[in-house]
Amino acid sequence: MRGAKSRTLLLCAALAALVLPVTGAAAAPAATGTPLSDDVGLYPTSVRLQHAGEASGAVLAATVSFGADGGTAPIYESTDEGTTFTEVGRISDPSFATGLCCGSMLELPRQVGDLPEGTLLWTASVGAEEENRRMHLPVFQSRDQGRTWSYLSTCGTASGDKGFWEPELAVDAGGALGCYFADENDQPAHSQVLRRTTSTDGVNWGAPENVVALENPGQRPGMPVIRRLPDDRYYFSYEICGTGDAHDCAAYFRLSEDGSNWGDPADAGTLLTLPDGRFFAHAPKITVVDDGTPDGKVVTVGQELKHPDGTVAEGNGATLFVSDAPGSGENAEILAPVQVPGARNEPCPNYSSALTPLADTSKILEIATDYDDSGKCRAYYATGAL
Repeated sequence: MRGAKSRTLLLCAALAALVLPVTGAAAAPAATGTPLSDDVGLYPTSVRLQHAGEASGAVLAATVSFGADGGTAPIYESTDEGTTFTEVGRISDPSFATGLCCGSMLELPRQVGDLPEGTLLWTASVGAEEENRRMHLPVFQSRDQGRTWSYLSTCGTASGDKGFWEPELAVDAGGALGCYFADENDQPAHSQVLRRTTSTDGVNWGAPENVVALENPGQRPGMPVIRRLPDDRYYFSYEICGTGDAHDCAAYFRLSEDGSNWGDPADAGTLLTLPDGRFFAHAPKITVVDDGTPDGKVVTVGQELKHPDGTVAEGNGATLFVSDAPGSGENAEILAPVQVPGARNEPCPNYSSALTPLADTSKILEIATDYDDSGKCRAYYATGAL
C-alpha cells in the first residue's frame, strides 16, 4: 500500500466493520469461495506443512482479526487439501491492543538454534496505534502445528515513531533466519526501505541492514515475500510505491543464489508483467510449486491488475500470474480460485491474498479477502486449476 495512512486504514477498517452499517462501497459483490470463518479476517497467510512428521501435508492458515478484546491471529487447519478449514489455535498478546497488522507465518525447513525443524513461526507489526509509538515485530513459536503459541523474540524495533510494516521470515542457504520488513524510519533520506535483521537462533537478532533502498527518496519498496525455488535459488517479491507514474505500487522481483545476498539495494529489480504489459499493483504475494521440473513454478497474486498505462484491466481481481521459468520475467495468466470483482486500492478487497501449493501440483489454494454484505472484511478460500 502507499504508506502509513494505508496501514492505519487497514486497522480502522477492521474495527469499523464490527460496529458500522454497510456503505455503498462495501456493498459490492463479495468474493467467490467459502468463508474461512465468521470473524473479521485480514492479511491472510498460509503454509503447507512439509517438516511436521505425520502432520505433513496439512495446510495451516492465519489471519489478522479484531473483536471486542482487540486484535488476534486465529489459526485454521485443513487436512483435506483445502476443502474445509477448522480453527485449531489463536495467537493473542496484550500488546496487540496497541495495533496489529500484517501477519506472516513460516515453517522452519531446518533446525535454527534450539528451534527444531518444523517449528512454526508467526510475526506481525505491533504498536501502530500507540502514543509515542516505537512499532515492533514480535515473533511467536508453535511446536504442535499451530495449536499453542508462545512468545519467542522480537526481530525488529523501529528506531523512530514512523511505520514498521509487513515482516517476512525466511531461512537462507546457510541456515540463518532473516526477518525482512518495510521501514519508514529512514526519512527524509528514504520514505521507506526494505530492511532485514538476521539470527542464528531465532532469539538474538543483529542490526538491521538495507535490502532494497532506492535512490529516489520518495519511492517506497514494501510487502516483502521470499520463497526458495526447487533449484535452490531464492525468489524475492515486493512492491514499489511512490514512483509517480503508471506503475505505482507495481510488483517487482529479484533472485539470490543463497537467500542472503540480494545485490545492490539501489537496484529496483525486475518489473513483473504479462507479455502484453499488464501488471499487478499493490500487495503482491507469491508461492512456489515444486512440480518435478528443475525450476518449478512461481505463482503470483496482486490486489489490482492494470494495463501498462495504469488503468484497471480486464481480469482485475480474478487473475494469477504463473511463471514456468522463474527469473525470466515470462508469465502466463490463469483464473484465480477466489475472484474479487471489486478489487481496488483499499485495505480489504483482494489485499495481500495467500497462495498455497497442494499435493496435486495441478491445483492451487487461494485465500483472499473482501467485504461481505454487512460490510465486514472476511477471508474466503477456494482451490483452482494451475
